[in-house]
Amino acid sequence: MNFKKDAWKPIFASVVLTVIAAYVLMGLFYMIGNGGDLKEILLRPKELITFVYTEENLKTVFSLAPFVILAALLYTFRSSIIVPKLEYASDFGLHGTSRWGTPDEVIDGKMFSKNNSYTTDPVDAFQMEKGIIVGKVPKKRELLIIPRNTTIDNRNVLVIGSSGSGKGQSFVFPNMINHTEETIIVTDPKGEIYEATHQIKRDQGYKVYQVDFINFVNCDRYNPLDYVEDDEDARAIANTIASNSVDEGKRDFWSESAVAFLSAFILYVKEKYKDKANMRHVVEMVARAGKDEEYLDEIIKNMSPDHPAYHMFTLANMSSGNTRAGIMATLAQQISIFAMQKIAKMTAKSDFKFHDLQKEKSVLYIKIRMDENPFVQLTATFFEQLIAVLYDIADKNHSKLPIPTIFLLDEFANIGTINKYPRVLATCRGLGMAMMTIIQDIGQLEDKKRYGPEMARSIINNHDTQLFLRTKDTKTAKYFSELAGETTVKHKQKSASYGRKEGSKSISEQYVKRSLITPGELMNMDKNTCYLFVSGAYPMKLEKAWQFDIYGDLLSNYEKYRSRLGYTAPLWNGEWVWDEEDSAAQDIQEVKQELEESDVVLLNEMIDEINKIDEEEEDEEITEEELRVLLGNVEDENEDEENESEEVGEAEELQSILDEIEEELDAFDEMEDEITEEDLMEIIEEFSEFSDDSEGEQEESNQKIADELPI
Repeated sequence: MNFKKDAWKPIFASVVLTVIAAYVLMGLFYMIGNGGDLKEILLRPKELITFVYTEENLKTVFSLAPFVILAALLYTFRSSIIVPKLEYASDFGLHGTSRWGTPDEVIDGKMFSKNNSYTTDPVDAFQMEKGIIVGKVPKKRELLIIPRNTTIDNRNVLVIGSSGSGKGQSFVFPNMINHTEETIIVTDPKGEIYEATHQIKRDQGYKVYQVDFINFVNCDRYNPLDYVEDDEDARAIANTIASNSVDEGKRDFWSESAVAFLSAFILYVKEKYKDKANMRHVVEMVARAGKDEEYLDEIIKNMSPDHPAYHMFTLANMSSGNTRAGIMATLAQQISIFAMQKIAKMTAKSDFKFHDLQKEKSVLYIKIRMDENPFVQLTATFFEQLIAVLYDIADKNHSKLPIPTIFLLDEFANIGTINKYPRVLATCRGLGMAMMTIIQDIGQLEDKKRYGPEMARSIINNHDTQLFLRTKDTKTAKYFSELAGETTVKHKQKSASYGRKEGSKSISEQYVKRSLITPGELMNMDKNTCYLFVSGAYPMKLEKAWQFDIYGDLLSNYEKYRSRLGYTAPLWNGEWVWDEEDSAAQDIQEVKQELEESDVVLLNEMIDEINKIDEEEEDEEITEEELRVLLGNVEDENEDEENESEEVGEAEELQSILDEIEEELDAFDEMEDEITEEDLMEIIEEFSEFSDDSEGEQEESNQKIADELPI
């Protein structure tokens, strides 16, 4: 029963009239029994009330009379108090056959699980079906849970909820707790999901990872180039970065040309640095190529046709002059975020691989911004590569993931554009994946910077389950109103006519068309209400599955329940520590390898490596003066040519030092103290004593290096 907005007015009037009518009725009974004037009697309330309640019969009458009078008045004013209830006649079907479904119709053990009851004890809730919780049966302690073997075509769920509608508390948190066997990928805009659930997941046997795309610290690192194996992988990264770098999703000549160049640069860097390749190397190459046109020409000239990047560079480099300058400027804009120090450090290497998520059940928390995300090139690339790796693993495992995986993608639109997402939604169930796409309104998907209207429609249609929590967007409300459909309702109309002698009354019934639920009703729904739309079933009006209703104070007082759940291991109190020492040791190893090629390369690469370490640690620069001090007596060494036997002796001594350095490098992996710049300088000075360059050549080499250094 729904009351009108101003229903209190006729109710208040009815109560007042009831009191007045009962009092006047008392006066009438007094006047009949004792005589007198009614007006004077009504002015003596004490005497009047005493009379009524001393008479046993009158006492009984006036104990019931006020209620009878009030009921009569409320009935009279009912049209002003109660919203008329429509009598649905969907079976009649004249204007539509849609109707509200009931949970009993779908909780059949096939579409939704029958193991869905919980009690007031949070521990009992862990005995329920380990499936996707989408809502609560009204006025019962029962949930609607989609099991893994559901008859619904796919297990993808689209959740629509504006800010404050309970997306996290009524959907994300319940499903984080309830899933105990699948690998879970969850976006965590506020970081609160990790804080509240990571200990529970560790206790449940999960390997826990966290990537922070907000602060880029105190998390697991992620290197996009670790997932580049061939030109197709390089092209995929370049495409994703480009798609998330243009306004309104428009890719023009400059953007497409920049994709070709970026693909080539990524392949070149990957081939040169192998497992140590990262986007910082790409940024450095692009910056240099943008300033010096001959630099890129020289790279292509010295590149073997068998090189993976050769043909890509050749095709991309067909433009020249202002055209190439414009392309390079576009490319620089696309990858500019990777030049930021915090992102360069976070993407320098990977602390885990996506393949690890299928070696043991894991949960990956991904922090992204709730508001506008300035790093969509990176976050979209992350998810593109993650999904691609999972598909590749399934492809090598009889088209099935070893560990079923669910995605809880809160604030999905802030991830960026995942180019193949509609295709993923259409095919993921067979692989053992389920995608929970959580957005505020449909407009977020239709935004031209994201997917546009056509692709948004495909995304929506590939979710066989759609959960509506609330919206402030009229277009979204209209969509769900139309999705609910139209029904036929019976409308009663009363009419009356009066003549001089007699009148007549008549009631007519009409069958009219009405939306099962209107956009206005959807935008003004109760906070505890939600609507569930499932393919192959009538829409249902449910209650939200609040985690605090299902699990009580489990999250806020988890330690109190750990022992009852059988968990006795110490609480996790670790933190993420980036292995800077290992990074520095790798840089030294690169220097050693370059030393073996030539003396000129030796000097250049040593300085490059020092600059890299400076940028990573304190962002300090080596000036020309410091360079000359660093190189020390290089110019003074080897002024005179020695005989052949002496050269052999020096070569042997050089090899001996190389062996010693190799031993030191091996030891670096086990050291706890950070490798300092002084360590590098000492190694470089040792090598400078054995340079074979002539004095003139050495001076020229030193000057060239100094000129290239930033002042």
